[in-house]
Amino acid sequence: MSALVAVKLDYAYPQKIELLEALYAFLEEEAQAFGFVCQPGCHWCCTTHLWTTSLEAQYLQEVLRPENQRRFLALKAYPRPGTTPNTLALYLMQGREPPPDQEGPVETCPLLSREDRCLFYARRPLVCRVMYSRRPCSPTQEAEVPPEFLGLSSLLFQLVEELDVGGVYGHLVDNLRFLAEPSPSEVPEYLLGNREAPDLAYQPQEDYLRKALSRLYRRALPSGKTFKEKLDEIKASFGPRERLTFLDEIF
Repeated sequence: MSALVAVKLDYAYPQKIELLEALYAFLEEEAQAFGFVCQPGCHWCCTTHLWTTSLEAQYLQEVLRPENQRRFLALKAYPRPGTTPNTLALYLMQGREPPPDQEGPVETCPLLSREDRCLFYARRPLVCRVMYSRRPCSPTQEAEVPPEFLGLSSLLFQLVEELDVGGVYGHLVDNLRFLAEPSPSEVPEYLLGNREAPDLAYQPQEDYLRKALSRLYRRALPSGKTFKEKLDEIKASFGPRERLTFLDEIF
């Protein structure tokens, strides 16, 4: 069953991309302070666990070659999120149990080259960009990620959803299929409506996260505005948000 949903995937697309690129650049700068050892060719984290906003999917789609897109769309089974990051935050704030994620096989990402390098590294989504480790990973050795960086990653997932006003959230394959439809009138139930952050999931005493968020919000964009000014502008211009999921009726 599909949900009848009004979305505006092209709303303020250039402005949203300006914010997305600024957020990506900010993350890379912040990561330099943590002593991560990841090198070209590291690929154990490059899987089909690819949950993205429709904005990130569209950004990647612009540079995908037809053969790469076919390889992606050939995937038949993969995990799907039960909620968006901001809906999950709302559940936790309400003391409610969030819907479970939909399980599925996790395979090697089809966008890796024969040398185990991402073919579209510059356009990879946030779910790929937060994969860092302080020690080399392998099938028998997990990543080592400091809690401050995990907290920062959670904040950025919330912000990526919030800046994609009028978009949806789900697995990258589902987003690419949806974007490929000539004039979609229905959103499948496994694509979830983006929503504003009810609150940012970090503790006030976490000094690093508070300062990091301040650096991002004050970041100057090519358009001359700060990240926060541009984010507030596109949210205000959009007007009242659509009720994109049944969760809005519950809450």
